[in-house]
Parts: sequence; structure tokens; C-alpha cells
Amino acid sequence: MNNQRVENFLQVAQQMPATATVESPDKAFLTLFGDFKAGTREEVIRQLYAEQFYFNDTFKTFGHIDELLKYMPETAEATELTTVEIIDVAKSDTDYYLRWVMHMKFSAAGRKIDSKSIGMTQLRFNEEGKIILHQDYWDGAEGFYSRLPIVGFFVNYVQDRL
Repeated sequence: MNNQRVENFLQVAQQMPATATVESPDKAFLTLFGDFKAGTREEVIRQLYAEQFYFNDTFKTFGHIDELLKYMPETAEATELTTVEIIDVAKSDTDYYLRWVMHMKFSAAGRKIDSKSIGMTQLRFNEEGKIILHQDYWDGAEGFYSRLPIVGFFVNYVQDRL
């Protein structure tokens, strides 16, 4: 069975040039995601991301900064709190990998939800030091969907049966 999102990512990643060496990619990432509500200002996003890029946070996939400029503030506004703490940074020949813990507080169907999850973000930077590839790897079922009313019941039910 063909997963178009996976195929698209693999094709894009193969065609993009290897990342330029970046000083403190974790600090750049935390400018936006350390305190997500405060970091979603347009100037921060434009400082971090190139005009054209590949972005996937497991919920949405984008290729242009205008899409990200609309999405990020809307996402931040939907949460009471979203913070990310970097645990580890690794560099491959082409990319940086940031392992993190994300803390989210949000409401769904009148219910307050407080969630912590772990994940990793793969980043590739261009020669200007701007992000051209951002791929998140995290368990959205554990960190988000399992916490939702009704949907969470079914997610947890399926997970318990596996």
C-alpha cells in the first residue's frame, strides 16, 4: 500500500542539498517552539524558515512560508500552553536531529487536557541558515488523539488490543 506522504517526503529529501553547518540548531528551533505561543510571531518564522521548504508536523504538510505563517499562530492560539525542551541534538551527513519533550495544555469539548510527549525533529538548513526541511517524528496518538473526548476512547481501545 502506497503512502503518498511518505513517498513525497522521501523524494523531497533526496532532491534537497545537504544541510549547511549551523551553529546551535537547537537554539534556533527553540526560538519558535521553546514557548510556542510567544514564538509564533511572523518575524521569528521568517527568520527561521526559507520561502520554499518541506514542513510536516504529523498533522499538516506545507511547502511555502505563507502557509506556515497562517498555520503556526492558529495552532498556538488553540492551546493554552505548548513548550518544547531539547534533550539531545545529533548531526548526520545531511541533517540535524533534535530529540525533545513537548508539554501541551489545551481544551477539547470543554475538557482541560495536560499532555507530555516525546519526539524528534529532523531539520535541514540552507546556506543562509534557514530551515528547508522540517519533519517531526512523534506519537500523535499518545500526545494528542488519545487525550480527546470520544476519539481518545477509540484510540486507547485499539492500542490496548495491539
